[in-house]
Amino acid sequence: MGILDGKVAIVTGGASGIGQRTVERFVEEGARVFIGDLDDNGIAAMVARLGHNYVDGLRVDIRDEDMVAKMVAGTVRRFGRLDIGFNNAGVGHFSPIQDYPAEHFRRIVDICLTGTMLCIKHESRHLISAGHGGSIISIASLNAVQAAEGFAAYSSAKAGVTMLTKVAALELGRHKIRVNAIGPGLIETPATEGLRSNPGILGGFIENSPMGRSGEPSDVAGLAVYLASDASSLMTGQTLYIDGGQSLKKYPELFSAFGIG
Repeated sequence: MGILDGKVAIVTGGASGIGQRTVERFVEEGARVFIGDLDDNGIAAMVARLGHNYVDGLRVDIRDEDMVAKMVAGTVRRFGRLDIGFNNAGVGHFSPIQDYPAEHFRRIVDICLTGTMLCIKHESRHLISAGHGGSIISIASLNAVQAAEGFAAYSSAKAGVTMLTKVAALELGRHKIRVNAIGPGLIETPATEGLRSNPGILGGFIENSPMGRSGEPSDVAGLAVYLASDASSLMTGQTLYIDGGQSLKKYPELFSAFGIG
């Protein structure tokens, strides 16, 4: 038996990285999972590997409210219920603020913050109507509390996710819906390859981590399982930072590492 037996989850961005490993862990713990992702091939690969009885999915751009609503409806139609929302889809962009293209800034905020809100909106709408409560988990970031050069949009959007989490928890607690967030530090995923491939930046992360290492998707997925399960039944409105203690020290100086004056 797993601690998520009988539960059904949505995982956005579930075809790679943190999302992929979380889908795997949720299934290992007895849940059935519906993946929302832009990568059709990635979704198909996950379904083929984990089994159609346990995993299904749909191409979803979380900026599109109609697509988000269809994702939630599709989950319930396919698996009969919804218990867990894991809002993981996100994207970043690096630029000095004086050169930051407005269209890229808007895209980051639209995906990381507005898209997360749309997921919470439609997940909670169904959970309220079902009446059995549930757990909604969103991915924030260490950058929600620790500024990073070149990350004006990403840091701002992820800080917004932490406050969105608090407001949603305050409003939804009366419906027995818990809302929490996870703030990862540097995790070894395809999305962070651009940072990790720079020896100066990777070394800076390790040097400023009391635990002396970067993270792996399984680190975040393990915390997601806890927040999705009844073991965390009294926890809501929190952002849990899983960063090896890096928030206790400082963020690497990205401009100098990339040769920006």
